[in-house]
Amino acid sequence: MDKIGPSVALTSSAGGMRALLTAIKTTNLVGIVMYENVGYLYPEGEGPGVPETGFGPIDVPLEDFKRLTKIPLQIVWGDNVDKVAIYAERYKMSRLFAEKINKYGGKAQVLRLPDAGLKGNTHIPFADMNNVAVADLLSKFLAENGLDKR
Repeated sequence: MDKIGPSVALTSSAGGMRALLTAIKTTNLVGIVMYENVGYLYPEGEGPGVPETGFGPIDVPLEDFKRLTKIPLQIVWGDNVDKVAIYAERYKMSRLFAEKINKYGGKAQVLRLPDAGLKGNTHIPFADMNNVAVADLLSKFLAENGLDKR
């Protein structure tokens, strides 16, 4: 990030955790959009504990966590959060993560694509048949947060 300068991370699945870990180490990550993210950072003592389904949360010092409150964050989910246990758990963790970010003055949102009128999305929405509509929602988020000018 230090070499390429200010950037927005667009991640899928486990890539979201890596972007969050990067964001607490640099000021050059200016926004993150995470599709079906599977891991989150929480302030020490405020996380959900170890999940039953593997890739767990990471507790970080509050000061590190607060670095995430300086950038816009969006977590996007497809259709399976109500149908598959691992997705339901990860969705619940994403909502807790967004709640903690917002509690400390940040700007995080969780978006379920069906709630935005898009149905039929899998774990990789950009590979689905409605990928242009998915991209339109991404463009909207970037524009609303001034990230489309980067």
